[in-house]
Amino acid sequence: MLSNLTDYEKWCSFKKGDHQTVSLIYREYYPVLYRYGLKFTTHSSLVEDSIQDLFAELIKNQNTIGYTDNILFYLLKSFRRKLIKKLDYTNRYDNMDVMSEELPFDVIWSVEQDFIKNEEKEEQSAMLGTILSELSSRQKEVVYLRFTKGLEYSVIAEIMGINVESCRNLISRAIFNLRRGVRRKSVKKYVY
Repeated sequence: MLSNLTDYEKWCSFKKGDHQTVSLIYREYYPVLYRYGLKFTTHSSLVEDSIQDLFAELIKNQNTIGYTDNILFYLLKSFRRKLIKKLDYTNRYDNMDVMSEELPFDVIWSVEQDFIKNEEKEEQSAMLGTILSELSSRQKEVVYLRFTKGLEYSVIAEIMGINVESCRNLISRAIFNLRRGVRRKSVKKYVY
Protein backbone atom coordinates (compact mmCIF):
# COMPACT_ATOMS: atom_id res chain seq x y z
CA MET A 1 0.00 0.00 0.00
CA LEU A 2 2.70 2.50 0.97
CA SER A 3 4.95 1.38 -1.85
CA ASN A 4 2.31 2.58 -4.37
CA LEU A 5 2.58 6.17 -3.13
CA THR A 6 4.45 8.80 -5.12
CA ASP A 7 7.66 10.20 -3.66
CA TYR A 8 5.81 13.39 -2.74
CA GLU A 9 3.11 11.44 -0.90
CA LYS A 10 5.70 9.33 0.92
CA TRP A 11 7.62 12.45 1.92
CA CYS A 12 4.47 14.18 3.21
CA SER A 13 3.68 11.08 5.28
CA PHE A 14 7.29 11.01 6.50
CA LYS A 15 7.05 14.67 7.54
CA LYS A 16 3.90 13.87 9.51
CA GLY A 17 5.86 11.25 11.47
CA ASP A 18 4.23 8.10 10.10
CA HIS A 19 6.52 5.35 11.40
CA GLN A 20 5.67 2.94 8.58
CA THR A 21 6.70 5.50 5.97
CA VAL A 22 9.91 6.33 7.83
CA SER A 23 10.72 2.62 7.92
CA LEU A 24 9.83 2.18 4.24
CA ILE A 25 12.03 5.08 3.11
CA TYR A 26 14.91 3.86 5.27
CA ARG A 27 14.68 0.27 3.95
CA GLU A 28 14.30 1.43 0.36
CA TYR A 29 17.17 3.93 0.28
CA TYR A 30 19.67 2.60 2.81
CA PRO A 31 21.27 0.17 0.30
CA VAL A 32 21.51 2.88 -2.37
CA LEU A 33 23.10 5.35 0.05
CA TYR A 34 25.43 2.68 1.42
CA ARG A 35 26.72 1.68 -2.03
CA TYR A 36 27.09 5.35 -2.98
CA GLY A 37 29.04 6.06 0.21
CA LEU A 38 31.42 3.18 -0.48
CA LYS A 39 32.38 4.94 -3.69
CA PHE A 40 34.01 7.64 -1.53
CA THR A 41 35.56 5.52 1.21
CA THR A 42 36.16 1.91 2.16
CA HIS A 43 35.33 2.71 5.80
CA SER A 44 31.93 1.02 5.90
CA SER A 45 31.34 2.04 9.51
CA LEU A 46 31.80 5.71 8.55
CA VAL A 47 29.29 5.27 5.73
CA GLU A 48 26.83 3.53 8.06
CA ASP A 49 27.25 6.24 10.70
CA SER A 50 26.62 8.94 8.11
CA ILE A 51 23.41 7.25 6.96
CA GLN A 52 22.25 6.84 10.56
CA ASP A 53 23.06 10.48 11.30
CA LEU A 54 21.21 11.60 8.18
CA PHE A 55 18.03 9.74 9.09
CA ALA A 56 18.25 10.77 12.75
CA GLU A 57 18.54 14.40 11.67
CA LEU A 58 15.67 14.04 9.19
CA ILE A 59 13.43 12.49 11.83
CA LYS A 60 14.40 15.11 14.39
CA ASN A 61 13.66 17.94 11.95
CA GLN A 62 10.75 16.32 10.09
CA ASN A 63 8.46 19.28 10.81
CA THR A 64 10.86 21.85 9.40
CA ILE A 65 12.51 20.08 6.43
CA GLY A 66 11.31 20.99 2.98
CA TYR A 67 9.10 19.01 0.65
CA THR A 68 10.42 16.91 -2.21
CA ASP A 69 9.00 14.92 -5.08
CA ASN A 70 12.30 13.05 -5.58
CA ILE A 71 13.39 11.28 -2.41
CA LEU A 72 16.49 9.73 -3.99
CA PHE A 73 17.78 13.14 -5.04
CA TYR A 74 17.06 14.66 -1.64
CA LEU A 75 18.77 11.84 0.25
CA LEU A 76 21.79 11.58 -2.07
CA LYS A 77 22.47 15.29 -1.84
CA SER A 78 22.06 15.40 1.94
CA PHE A 79 24.03 12.19 2.47
CA ARG A 80 26.90 13.28 0.22
CA ARG A 81 27.27 16.54 2.14
CA LYS A 82 27.17 14.74 5.50
CA LEU A 83 29.64 12.03 4.44
CA ILE A 84 32.11 14.54 3.02
CA LYS A 85 32.05 16.49 6.29
CA LYS A 86 32.75 13.28 8.21
CA LEU A 87 35.53 12.33 5.80
CA ASP A 88 37.04 15.79 6.10
CA TYR A 89 37.00 15.55 9.88
CA THR A 90 38.31 11.97 9.92
CA ASN A 91 41.04 12.58 7.35
CA ARG A 92 42.16 15.89 8.76
CA TYR A 93 44.71 13.96 10.79
CA ASP A 94 45.95 12.15 7.71
CA ASN A 95 46.75 15.46 5.96
CA MET A 96 44.29 14.57 3.23
CA ASP A 97 42.23 17.38 1.72
CA VAL A 98 38.89 15.68 1.10
CA MET A 99 37.14 18.97 0.39
CA SER A 100 39.33 19.55 -2.64
CA GLU A 101 38.08 19.47 -6.21
CA GLU A 102 38.98 15.78 -6.49
CA LEU A 103 37.09 13.71 -3.94
CA PRO A 104 38.06 10.07 -3.70
CA PHE A 105 35.40 8.17 -5.63
CA ASP A 106 35.76 4.61 -6.83
CA VAL A 107 33.25 2.58 -8.77
CA ILE A 108 33.04 -1.11 -9.44
CA TRP A 109 31.36 -1.06 -12.81
CA SER A 110 28.59 -3.66 -12.92
CA VAL A 111 27.65 -2.35 -16.38
CA GLU A 112 31.07 -3.52 -17.46
CA GLN A 113 30.20 -7.14 -16.69
CA ASP A 114 26.90 -7.02 -18.60
CA PHE A 115 28.51 -5.40 -21.63
CA ILE A 116 31.36 -7.86 -21.86
CA LYS A 117 29.42 -11.13 -21.51
CA ASN A 118 28.90 -11.43 -25.24
CA GLU A 119 32.41 -10.97 -26.67
CA GLU A 120 36.00 -11.59 -25.60
CA LYS A 121 35.19 -11.36 -21.91
CA GLU A 122 38.59 -11.36 -20.26
CA GLU A 123 40.36 -9.13 -22.77
CA GLN A 124 37.63 -6.50 -22.98
CA SER A 125 37.09 -6.55 -19.24
CA ALA A 126 40.75 -5.83 -18.56
CA MET A 127 40.82 -3.09 -21.19
CA LEU A 128 37.65 -1.37 -19.95
CA GLY A 129 38.76 -1.63 -16.31
CA THR A 130 42.04 0.06 -17.17
CA ILE A 131 40.30 2.82 -19.11
CA LEU A 132 37.73 3.46 -16.36
CA SER A 133 40.46 3.60 -13.73
CA GLU A 134 42.10 6.40 -15.71
CA LEU A 135 39.09 8.69 -15.23
CA SER A 136 39.35 11.34 -12.52
CA SER A 137 37.39 10.80 -9.32
CA ARG A 138 34.80 13.41 -10.31
CA GLN A 139 34.41 11.86 -13.76
CA LYS A 140 33.86 8.44 -12.18
CA GLU A 141 31.24 9.91 -9.86
CA VAL A 142 29.36 11.77 -12.61
CA VAL A 143 29.40 8.73 -14.94
CA TYR A 144 28.17 6.53 -12.09
CA LEU A 145 25.30 8.89 -11.22
CA ARG A 146 24.30 9.44 -14.86
CA PHE A 147 24.66 5.99 -16.37
CA THR A 148 24.32 3.63 -13.41
CA LYS A 149 21.69 5.53 -11.42
CA GLY A 150 20.08 7.23 -14.43
CA LEU A 151 19.91 10.67 -12.82
CA GLU A 152 19.29 13.84 -14.82
CA TYR A 153 22.04 16.42 -15.31
CA SER A 154 20.32 18.94 -13.05
CA VAL A 155 20.00 16.39 -10.24
CA ILE A 156 23.64 15.32 -10.57
CA ALA A 157 24.76 18.95 -10.60
CA GLU A 158 22.81 19.63 -7.43
CA ILE A 159 24.19 16.52 -5.70
CA MET A 160 27.77 17.36 -6.62
CA GLY A 161 27.41 21.06 -5.89
CA ILE A 162 28.22 22.23 -9.41
CA ASN A 163 26.18 23.97 -12.10
CA VAL A 164 24.42 22.02 -14.86
CA GLU A 165 26.84 23.21 -17.55
CA SER A 166 29.81 21.99 -15.52
CA CYS A 167 28.03 18.67 -15.06
CA ARG A 168 27.49 18.31 -18.81
CA ASN A 169 31.12 19.24 -19.47
CA LEU A 170 32.33 16.73 -16.90
CA ILE A 171 30.29 13.95 -18.52
CA SER A 172 31.46 14.99 -22.00
CA ARG A 173 35.10 14.90 -20.90
CA ALA A 174 34.57 11.50 -19.27
CA ILE A 175 32.98 10.07 -22.42
CA PHE A 176 35.73 11.60 -24.55
CA ASN A 177 38.37 10.03 -22.30
CA LEU A 178 36.60 6.67 -22.43
CA ARG A 179 36.40 6.74 -26.23
CA ARG A 180 40.03 7.85 -26.53
CA GLY A 181 41.06 5.07 -24.17
CA VAL A 182 39.15 2.47 -26.17
CA ARG A 183 40.74 3.67 -29.42
CA ARG A 184 44.19 3.71 -27.83
CA LYS A 185 43.80 0.20 -26.42
CA SER A 186 42.33 -1.13 -29.69
CA VAL A 187 45.25 0.27 -31.70
CA LYS A 188 47.74 -1.24 -29.23
CA LYS A 189 45.97 -4.59 -29.51
CA TYR A 190 46.50 -4.75 -33.27
CA VAL A 191 50.03 -3.29 -33.24
CA TYR A 192 51.44 -6.10 -31.11
